Amino acid sequence: MTLSEDDGKLYYKLWFPLLDFVNERCKVNKKLTSITDAERLNPTDVKAVSDALCDNIYLIDEYLAQHKEIIEEHRAIILGWKNFVKGKFLIERHLKKGSIFISFEEEDVYQVVGINNSIEEIFLFFSIPLLVEATLYPFRDVIITDGLIMPYNVVFGGGVKTTYKDIYIEAKKTASIIKTLN
Repeated sequence: MTLSEDDGKLYYKLWFPLLDFVNERCKVNKKLTSITDAERLNPTDVKAVSDALCDNIYLIDEYLAQHKEIIEEHRAIILGWKNFVKGKFLIERHLKKGSIFISFEEEDVYQVVGINNSIEEIFLFFSIPLLVEATLYPFRDVIITDGLIMPYNVVFGGGVKTTYKDIYIEAKKTASIIKTLN
């Protein structure tokens, strides 16, 4: 599952200027003068700026204070990003309504949708379960990533697969799959 085409465009319309602000404030990459206007972006460069945002989440408030022209609906989306979850996740399975990410540390279970492509499409040639580093963000009533998911080259045996399958089954049974971060 992915965001609608309009919501995918809206995400980037809101996300890139915020990252430009963070890059300017934190001086992450002086060569990256504009993420918003770039024709091609190096994901590693963008990830460094995204990580700087997570480390300095107060910058969202500063950004919004300087950009009063942003409409209330969009301000609410951006403010919601302060509720991010960052870490290592095991992508346990793909469903019609999103992919199942299980926190490698806390074992929380999240249902995550793609922005323009489903998580399944992005990792089509990877075996599941797949260990990834990712940052999860709320977007309206779903959870997305920042689009910068970094996979690890790790193969899991049957014991780990069974353990995480059981975590997913229990979360499904108890209706504790996290579907929004707002």
